[in-house]
Amino acid sequence: MSAILVTGGCGYVGSQLIRTLAELAPGREVRILDNLHRDTYRALMDLPEGATYRFLHGDVLDRAMLGRALIGVDTVFHLAGIVRTPMTFENPAWMRQVNQWGTQGVGEAALAEGVKRFVFASSTVVYGPGGPHDESVTPRPVGPYAESKAGAEHALASLAARGLDVRVVRLGMAYGYAPALRLDGVTNRLVFQAATGRPVTVYGSGVQRRPLIHVEDAARALVHVAGLEPLGKATFNAVSANPTILELAESIVKSHPGAELRFTDQDAQTHLSFEVDGSALRATGWRPTVDHGAAIGALLTRFGGLAGNDRS
Repeated sequence: MSAILVTGGCGYVGSQLIRTLAELAPGREVRILDNLHRDTYRALMDLPEGATYRFLHGDVLDRAMLGRALIGVDTVFHLAGIVRTPMTFENPAWMRQVNQWGTQGVGEAALAEGVKRFVFASSTVVYGPGGPHDESVTPRPVGPYAESKAGAEHALASLAARGLDVRVVRLGMAYGYAPALRLDGVTNRLVFQAATGRPVTVYGSGVQRRPLIHVEDAARALVHVAGLEPLGKATFNAVSANPTILELAESIVKSHPGAELRFTDQDAQTHLSFEVDGSALRATGWRPTVDHGAAIGALLTRFGGLAGNDRS
């Protein structure tokens, strides 16, 4: 049976995806290619039964490693990359090298190896502020991170024209617990503030929106898109909701009695609003399965040992 390759399988969404594959693609060999740049070894611990796993310690910029990793693979989930929040402006050259050129390299290697399906985890940040944006909207990315993801999509479009079956999934901002948890996304950051006794901080009025998706729903969306009939090239937005920052903060305070809601001055990196339409993916049969309120409560529970933390 052909194998599945997950690049970046030790990252935040990747650490959930390799577990979701054991449930939704049982019996398959799941190869995990990751350079462990963030030391997320815990992603490889306590893997569920249902799949066989093979870890490859390497980088997507290493063409020789890619060639070995792709032998006998029919489906690639490409998640490896430098992940940042929408308005990050740090390390633009590094982001372009890894996110854009790295994606092109993985795609070229997959095409050469005869991979049947190539699923790319892009981001809704490619659209830029405003919305609600659907897949017909021309992306206007703001900042190096968003530009690198849009550049990666453009590179894959040229490979699709040469015969690679590319499926692009523009994920909303992921939140919720996964083995390689990240706390820089807005929801997880606000939860961590509450759990550690700090004020749940809202910039400005909090009316700015963010497209969200629970990490489990993100993984299921990627697997769902991989299972669709041959498409040649297709792009889908994967979001579950577009709440305001204030709505997010209020839901966290409600789930964590005693948490303090605080407003602070707005800055250029927080005042923009992003809203995305995910109806096209839902039309294919995918639905988010995780309740937002329950997910917030579950993540807070993970920090339950800090319940007596000094809030001063």
